[in-house]
Amino acid sequence: MLESLSQITTEVEHRIGNAGRISLFLDFDGTLVPIEADPRSPRPDQSTMDTLQALSEQDSVVTTIISGRAIEDLYSRIRLNGLIYAGNHGREIFGRNLRFVEPVAFAQQKKLELLCEELRTSLEPLDGVNVEFKGLTATVHFRQAAESCRPEVEAAVHAAAANAGAALQVNSGRKVFEIAPRTGWNKGAAVRWINRNLGGDPALTIYLGDDTSDEDAFRVLDDAITIKVGSVLATSARYRLPDPTAVHQFLLWLAIRKS
Repeated sequence: MLESLSQITTEVEHRIGNAGRISLFLDFDGTLVPIEADPRSPRPDQSTMDTLQALSEQDSVVTTIISGRAIEDLYSRIRLNGLIYAGNHGREIFGRNLRFVEPVAFAQQKKLELLCEELRTSLEPLDGVNVEFKGLTATVHFRQAAESCRPEVEAAVHAAAANAGAALQVNSGRKVFEIAPRTGWNKGAAVRWINRNLGGDPALTIYLGDDTSDEDAFRVLDDAITIKVGSVLATSARYRLPDPTAVHQFLLWLAIRKS
């Protein structure tokens, strides 16, 4: 696996140069911006915003920001026209005349909201634990809590999901537990849907992500340029970059290369 920015750009330059169009996917937390203890804090710095703006203005690049955040939350942190926004791990999509809401998740909103109310009550005694209802999914954050709280948080989340019936599942992430409707939809399905609905000639796909949820996309993108951000344990991505700073350097190179 290539891990040097210069090595990666050298290897993929001919593919990017020969591509008539690029479909670029960027995870948000941990990829476009550093992960912070308070999930309300992260926003791209001005240099990253300038690079995203430059990419959004290029006809040959279609950029999608794909995240576990709710789509309104995601959009509020960037607010650039010309991008596609895919929230809740791709369960809701808008931008560039695309509109999608995953119907199974949409039908489970009320059940999920009630589950979040139950969890807020049961987890209230634990400092640093936050329950976030995101419309189509929910997230229990414990990054600001003591590590000793994790077993209690995990037990409460799994118990609440089990009580809600078989319609909901629990996924673990980086200091979070995510609760989502059971459906075949994930970031991989969202990437394929977006690429299929862009119209025009097929695009070269480039996908950068740091989370376990991004592996769903890496696995289905056989011919894409896939880049894991952060430490590598096991990944289906072909390349690796260490952090959001290196991601920005790659994006800046891409913007100049395709200008």
